Amino acid sequence: MLNIIKCEFGKLKRRKFLLLVVLSAFLFPVPLTVLMTRSLTSGEYDSKAEIFNEYFQFVMGYGIELLLPCVIGVFAAMLFFMERDSGTSKNLRAIPVTSTQMVLTKITVLFICGAVFSLTSALVSILCGEITAQVSGIPYRLLFAVEMGIFITAGTLPLIVLVVFFSRNYVFSVLMCVFYSVLSTIAESSFGALPKLLCWLMPIPLTTLWAAGDLTDHGFLNGASALEYLIPSTAQTAAILAATALISTILIDYMYKKRRNE
Repeated sequence: MLNIIKCEFGKLKRRKFLLLVVLSAFLFPVPLTVLMTRSLTSGEYDSKAEIFNEYFQFVMGYGIELLLPCVIGVFAAMLFFMERDSGTSKNLRAIPVTSTQMVLTKITVLFICGAVFSLTSALVSILCGEITAQVSGIPYRLLFAVEMGIFITAGTLPLIVLVVFFSRNYVFSVLMCVFYSVLSTIAESSFGALPKLLCWLMPIPLTTLWAAGDLTDHGFLNGASALEYLIPSTAQTAAILAATALISTILIDYMYKKRRNE
């Protein structure tokens, strides 16, 4: 399995996409640093630490939850369409690797890329914060970023089911990813009006609720008390997203196997 994962990363490396993923992690932290710098002189916050907490929340909330599903969707389209586009899908039948192994490998690569993207965003945020504000709890923030990357990737897998099912071009996949992110953002703005069960069944909003609760528990966020009745524990979030990922993986494996045998 490890060798197959290396092969998948080798394919992506040739397309220079890994570098673009890392660079895209700078899209939100750097511009938001300008706003953080302005906040230092506005007198709106009591301390530099409070300013950075707000800044970090924005990076994780908008930079990760809004952008990462799109990145994962594009990644998935490349991984699952690559053999089809290059005409090598039939050649894969000659090697002793099953369709299930291929699917599990590609999904593992998605999780690794999601964690790397989220961790890179957190590192950039911390570096910018060290320059302009006051940073605390760095080990926790890095662990939180990795968890966010894994949770968001797991929550994006239902979208990957649609990407593989429709098997269209990359533009169609990107449009579906953008729609998925926008729909999740709309749902997040309606937390107070939505029932708890529905909030927990939507993977990205569920992750948002968990993130708010986890940051609050560690003293890095205020104002989440109004949604306390909706906030799941880490174990509940992991269990729901694990079930989501498992069902999505089974469906992807079924469709990929069917397409590969056609």
